[in-house]
Amino acid sequence: MTPSTNTSSQSITVLPDRLIDQIAAGEVIERPASVVKELVENALDAGATQIDIEIEAAGSELIRVVDNGHGMVAEDIANSVQRHATSKIKRLEDLSSLISFGFRGEALASVASVSHLEIVSRHRERDEARLMFWEGGALSEDTDTGAAIGTAVTVRHLFFNTPARREFLRAPTTETRRIIEAVTDFATIHHDIGFSLITDGRQTIQAAPAPDLRGRITDLFGTSVANAMIPFSGNDTDIEVTGLAGKPEIARGTRDRILTYVNKRRISSASLAHACTAAYGETIPRGRYPFVIVSVAINPHRVDVNVHPTKREVRFSNDRMVHDITYYSINRAVFAGKQTAPVLNMKPQYISVPPTNETLPLSAGPLSSPEAAPKPQPTTVPPSPQSTESTTSTQSTDSAPPAPPAERTPPHPAGGVTNLWQFNDVYIVAAVGEELWVIDQHTAHERVLYEEVLQRIHSRRPDTQRLLFPETFEIEAAEWETFESSEELLAALGFEVRPFGSRTVLLEGVPNNMRIKNPVHLFRRVLEDIDQARRGGEDITKAAAASMACRSAVMAGDRLKHEEMQTLFARLMHTENPFSCPHGRPTMVKIPFLEFDKKFCRA
Repeated sequence: MTPSTNTSSQSITVLPDRLIDQIAAGEVIERPASVVKELVENALDAGATQIDIEIEAAGSELIRVVDNGHGMVAEDIANSVQRHATSKIKRLEDLSSLISFGFRGEALASVASVSHLEIVSRHRERDEARLMFWEGGALSEDTDTGAAIGTAVTVRHLFFNTPARREFLRAPTTETRRIIEAVTDFATIHHDIGFSLITDGRQTIQAAPAPDLRGRITDLFGTSVANAMIPFSGNDTDIEVTGLAGKPEIARGTRDRILTYVNKRRISSASLAHACTAAYGETIPRGRYPFVIVSVAINPHRVDVNVHPTKREVRFSNDRMVHDITYYSINRAVFAGKQTAPVLNMKPQYISVPPTNETLPLSAGPLSSPEAAPKPQPTTVPPSPQSTESTTSTQSTDSAPPAPPAERTPPHPAGGVTNLWQFNDVYIVAAVGEELWVIDQHTAHERVLYEEVLQRIHSRRPDTQRLLFPETFEIEAAEWETFESSEELLAALGFEVRPFGSRTVLLEGVPNNMRIKNPVHLFRRVLEDIDQARRGGEDITKAAAASMACRSAVMAGDRLKHEEMQTLFARLMHTENPFSCPHGRPTMVKIPFLEFDKKFCRA
């Protein structure tokens, strides 16, 4: 049976201009952050030295960008919202040498078609400003007005006439974070320009013009980060690479602070990202990534910025050369002298209350005695949870961990196991009935702490230990959004922390009965893990509990006393799932007595 066709519906017609604009908007304006990016680029091209951004409702209700650039005359304002209107390209050859960011009005036609758009601009050679207003792409107001030299672009009700686009936007917290990251990208590399960002009436970013990149890092990421950055540079013909490389101690759990720029445009390059991470060698643990800012100044003829529609990806004519200059520049800086050694805050931070119960709480107090000192650890990086992964991965997979029991009854009477040994300061060996159990001390302690933290959260009875010396520290603007939206969860974990000025927090208490060497470091890592979980759509409560457990558990290399091993074994046996850590790794391997008979040819 031949399907019927409707020839009239298949005829080729020219789309109306309004529909063309809305289709183009879908390609250029993906979300509110895209609008902010385009408007800030226009302000930079206009020669602005101060750019002020304001948003409301994650940018869906209001985006306003005000600059003090050279401004526009009435004719230029009108042309700026026309498709393919630009002041930067006059001929085809100009594309290969373009160094501007956008062109004044490059995306305004798209923005105007899906919003209520107002532009007020006063040219530096004019006494009056001009105001024009568009609704869904249709001009409805055009009049003279008073204003300072420069341009103010106001976008209201974004996607008001394309509701399907609004439905695809993420949660307001996520969209706001994307805007913060976009502004941070611009402000980082343009340190000589002032930036401010106000979100729902709150000052999120305030960065005055700075004399150098390090000064701007102080404003955006805090003094402690700026002090941990090492300058680097390298060059070749038509290529100069400069920037700042963070010491290993400020490495992060994601790649989002590998900031790469080409001719001051934030770009994505797998080659540059590889150069940045590889340059650190083994000074950063697996699963952690450096904080690096790379600025590549290159002859425009040697780079193609039009590979990707949003110009985010680039292609170099000599990719290997750019990679190698970046790699060796960072590598030389990172390994120069001893400046990569991590700095750990080891001063006493909280009071350890002596336990009153008979069973030693493994999480409280020191885990090692003077006569049983732990093995020395590498000095380049502190021990990390990743170090135990490589150790446990060598275990035989022939004997898979059994499924957890249906009830919480311990699989074996804990009190009956007194013959425990610690092997290589990593594993606890126990003879249990007709089996030999080999327990990973780190993952076992993780499981214990994880369930205890979850129980504490769900019972709504936080257990906090006040710090003797409260700590103040700065967090990034993007991290602030995570902090504000997670205050209730952080309090349930046992953190007592509150805002203490612009992007500064005061940490006054930490979770009690936790093995905490550096409270600030722990808080930052937990906040980071909460953010990652939220981005990945994971359960943030479980992610926070797992983060606390992993960072407070005993590590590979920690030597335990016999009573501490007993306590750990007993507490593990009383968990709901004693056979795996919250990340899914096994806590133990069981070797039946029969296996030994086979090895010794007795079976």
